[in-house]
Amino acid sequence: MDTLAATELTFSQLRVLFALGAHGDGVECMSVHEIADQVNLSLAAAGRTVDKLVGTGLVDRREDAADRRVKRVSLTTEGRQIVDSQLSIKQDLIRGFIGRLPEPLRRGLCGALNPIVDNEVDYFSGIGDPSPASDPAPPSDSSQKANS
Repeated sequence: MDTLAATELTFSQLRVLFALGAHGDGVECMSVHEIADQVNLSLAAAGRTVDKLVGTGLVDRREDAADRRVKRVSLTTEGRQIVDSQLSIKQDLIRGFIGRLPEPLRRGLCGALNPIVDNEVDYFSGIGDPSPASDPAPPSDSSQKANS
């Protein structure tokens, strides 16, 4: 968390940056409306957050080619560097944590996570969405069940 605090960005700004970072390789853009939906902010709050990020040079905003009323937002090179750096730091922390686990616990953790990560169902979609209807259905494949 110290590395995130050092960026002097607000939590909402970080959420927007990570949403844009997860959206694509930087070529794809998100509308302000899509950002608001993704990070659970009002459209006005998402617009203000994007304005601040544009001012810091971390995101770029431009008109949609098909509809000039729609604003498209993407990470700048500097914004992409912040997202990539933070993800790399978090991945290193997780690798270090897992590397210090005793081998039986490490195998157990991998055994528990593999069916989740390798499954075709995206269990991460809808996180933060208060609607229970968006929860993905559990896998019907019996090979995905944990061994007893």
